[in-house]
Amino acid sequence: MKLKEKMVAVPIIKHPMVYLLLVLVFLAMLRTPILSVFSRPEMILMIYLGIFLIFSVTVGFKEIGPFYNKGGGIINLIGITGAVYVCGILAESFTGYFLSANDPQLLNQYTFHLSGPYVLNQLARYSLVGIGEEIFKLCVFFILYWLGVKVSKHKLGSCIISVITTSFFFGLLHSNYNYDQWLNITLIIGVGALVYFYFLFKYQTIVPLMIAHGLQDFLVSLEHTEELTGIYSLFLVALILIWFIARFGFGIKVKTERGLGHLFLMEFFMNFDFCDLSLI
Repeated sequence: MKLKEKMVAVPIIKHPMVYLLLVLVFLAMLRTPILSVFSRPEMILMIYLGIFLIFSVTVGFKEIGPFYNKGGGIINLIGITGAVYVCGILAESFTGYFLSANDPQLLNQYTFHLSGPYVLNQLARYSLVGIGEEIFKLCVFFILYWLGVKVSKHKLGSCIISVITTSFFFGLLHSNYNYDQWLNITLIIGVGALVYFYFLFKYQTIVPLMIAHGLQDFLVSLEHTEELTGIYSLFLVALILIWFIARFGFGIKVKTERGLGHLFLMEFFMNFDFCDLSLI
């Protein structure tokens, strides 16, 4: 099935008001003082991200459930995750370069001491962030897509507009780090979100997006420790090298669930062309 056909086949939600309520409460937590009444607001926010996961396997399972799959097997899942991670970062990096935006979120001002509790805390935190925020984006998309189809009756056009709107809205939500750079932040993260949506529709699975998102944020948190400065770039370079090894046939053959020999860890990386990003 072609990408266009997969986009047209996206389900239309049956209970849009429930999706809307879930999203609005989350936005209220982010943009109003509502969390200030709690002694540990960060914990409440993490719990609510967990509620997105619970929602996706209960009330929203009919629409979100089909996106919980292995993308063709564990090997392919690993490959897709690596591709999402690399392509998302490259898209954001190139966008930042063309905008001449150097650290618009002012993340370089933070430095932490590496310790076991810090690593475990960040791992748990960004695992929830990766899962919750990807479901949040999908919920926003579903709401806009439902509205677009209801108004225009045109599925493909509604899907494209909903993807673009959701992506840059998600980017805008990160502007609280530095309001003076809100446009650059919106564009950089929005472009990265577009890449994520591309993989979501192409492979019909949200799992690699969750893993890549959580991993990226986790590595950023490690990057800002004195002991692991540079790990973010090092990991990216390592993944690109793995892709080149797999792509040009120097990897180790492994046996997949279908009994076929494929190179290194991923069948996907053998056939993936980074120029595919031009399709977004």
